Amino acid sequence: MAEKEIDISQKVNNVIKFGVPALIVLAVAIASIIWYMRLGAGDLIIDDAKVASSMVSVRTRASGTISEILVKDGDRVQAGQVLARIEVNVTEEQIRQLEQTVELSRRNLEQIRQGVTITTPVTSYSSGASSVEIARAASRADRMNQLYEMGAVSAAERDSAAAEYASLQASASYASSSYQTTVQPASPEVIANAEKAVKQAEAALEVAKSSSMATEIISNTSGIVYISEGAIEGAEVKPGQVVMSVGDADSLWIEAYVATDKLDQVKLGQLASYRVYRSRYQGTVTDLSTINVDDNQTANTDGYAAAAAAQQDNGKATVRISIPTEYLSELRPGQRAEVTFIK
Repeated sequence: MAEKEIDISQKVNNVIKFGVPALIVLAVAIASIIWYMRLGAGDLIIDDAKVASSMVSVRTRASGTISEILVKDGDRVQAGQVLARIEVNVTEEQIRQLEQTVELSRRNLEQIRQGVTITTPVTSYSSGASSVEIARAASRADRMNQLYEMGAVSAAERDSAAAEYASLQASASYASSSYQTTVQPASPEVIANAEKAVKQAEAALEVAKSSSMATEIISNTSGIVYISEGAIEGAEVKPGQVVMSVGDADSLWIEAYVATDKLDQVKLGQLASYRVYRSRYQGTVTDLSTINVDDNQTANTDGYAAAAAAQQDNGKATVRISIPTEYLSELRPGQRAEVTFIK
């Protein structure tokens, strides 16, 4: 007996027609329940949060090019460990020029301290016949010449008066020049400027020598290393630039920034659930205090404390949430987080 064929296409069409909308309604219902449990029940959700840690910046001491990076992002390092090497820009020729500048500035200072040598001309005079005597002799010589022309005196008398006049002229006062050398002390201001020039030249030489030896980037502390964005082999660096940060991998926490008008919904010891990337964790509120940031803190961190201070300036307080020890290895500083404070 032949079996009767059953047409199920109509049933399939009905499932597609009515089943898909039913699934959508079910999904909406589930989402509504979740929303009610999280928001309707009064839970506070904060999406302005991140994984934080005590970070110590690793900075370069000279300008140059990163020639070698010896660690990987996330490696555990020890204090004093060489993390990278750089090829500095200071040349031997530049150092020699700076050494010459130091020597010249020191010589100049020594000369200034010895004083300024001044040479002045000195005129001296020798005395002979006076001008009155010379004038009298000139008058007598002129008169004897007139008498000679009249035939009143002899040529010998005329010549004798002329000789006397010439002799007195020759013995008249005359001047002679010589030179006198004196040492004038330099003013305190000039000496101070010369001393300043020496110190500046010496400091420039010291920096150049230090830079020529600063070919290694060394970690100042032990912990997990995090390589800064852009810190790759071949990249140019400047003195003081942060190329890496070292954080305490055993001391991580969630840092959430809560508006001050909602801070009454957060209590110490309160349970908090937080999602980092695609994973969800739980911890408790351990600190509600604000973070005071000074120049030294921001100079030795990778910007986390400074970011917290900026949030406070915008009317938000910082809340710290614990991370269970078993999850420390899964997280790293800087990762964004979404926090739900559970009532």
